[in-house]
Amino acid sequence: MNEGLYRLLGALGSPYSLKMRAVLRYRRLPFTWSSAREGLEAAQAMKAAVIPVLQYPDGTRRNDSTELIRDLEERHPGARTLTPEDPADAFLALLIEDFADEWLSKPMYHYRWTRELDQRVMARWLAWDYALGGGADTIAAIADGFRTRQVSRLRVVGSDETTSSAIEASAIRVLDILDRHVVERPFLFGDRPSVAEFALFGQMSQFQFDPTPNALARERFPYAYRWISFIDDLSGWERTAWRVSGSAPYPAITELLDEIGRLHLPFLMANAAAVAAGEREAEFRLPDGAVLRQPAARYQAKCLAVLQARFAALPPEAVARLAPMLESAGVLAPLTCP
Repeated sequence: MNEGLYRLLGALGSPYSLKMRAVLRYRRLPFTWSSAREGLEAAQAMKAAVIPVLQYPDGTRRNDSTELIRDLEERHPGARTLTPEDPADAFLALLIEDFADEWLSKPMYHYRWTRELDQRVMARWLAWDYALGGGADTIAAIADGFRTRQVSRLRVVGSDETTSSAIEASAIRVLDILDRHVVERPFLFGDRPSVAEFALFGQMSQFQFDPTPNALARERFPYAYRWISFIDDLSGWERTAWRVSGSAPYPAITELLDEIGRLHLPFLMANAAAVAAGEREAEFRLPDGAVLRQPAARYQAKCLAVLQARFAALPPEAVARLAPMLESAGVLAPLTCP
């Protein structure tokens, strides 16, 4: 085994895989990339069978992109880390990462498996990624089975005919926020990327592939669409300055906080309550009145607990600066409730 070389086992159709690949590229950590079948097979040996799986230079393997990024920050401190120096900004980056990973995954999955065109195109592409040959009939058979299974799992992200419009509207609002932001500057916390940008990129990387969001983003949000390609490989980016500590956040931050307060944290609260009560299903009433239902998820209950713990651990000065902004967005109460 090459000393210092990581192996990332993932898939092109996995937003978390592309998130981690972009992180490794930006951080200039030597790695190889293995896609599709090898990644899926590696995941089956993990406690949680999800990709990507990162194989460390010593041969050990781990998954969960959020935890992997944190571990790499500790193992490889230095100029290209993803945590803003200001503790308030570091928390905001963590919060936006969680929003992207745990909420924007809903429109990502919804767009891919709701409409016939997206189902057909993406099932074939993902089947080809897995098969890498074997003939058109073999690939078509894999695609049919995969499509059936994935469409049946739309309920896992709470997508149905009643929640469809709200899920898509959330993605459109985020694209609009980014489209207006990136014409001024490419990042949210200064002249360098944080974990927030890579998480947003991860989910939206799939909008480059899936027909419906691809057409939407290209037509209505061209700069956000192009930004996705930009974030994919920042290995040559050299600017290292974070924004001035204590300065007013960019408007995109406050707008993303509004989205987080409107949807993401109330959803996490409802899910955590369901998990605590031992219920199988979590219910969350969307602002338009529709009820989003999905299986209660212990991992997402953990996400809320981590956010609350990280906020509680902030220095008082950082809390004082954040509190008015978080309260205005409806974010403060979920972060401080028991």
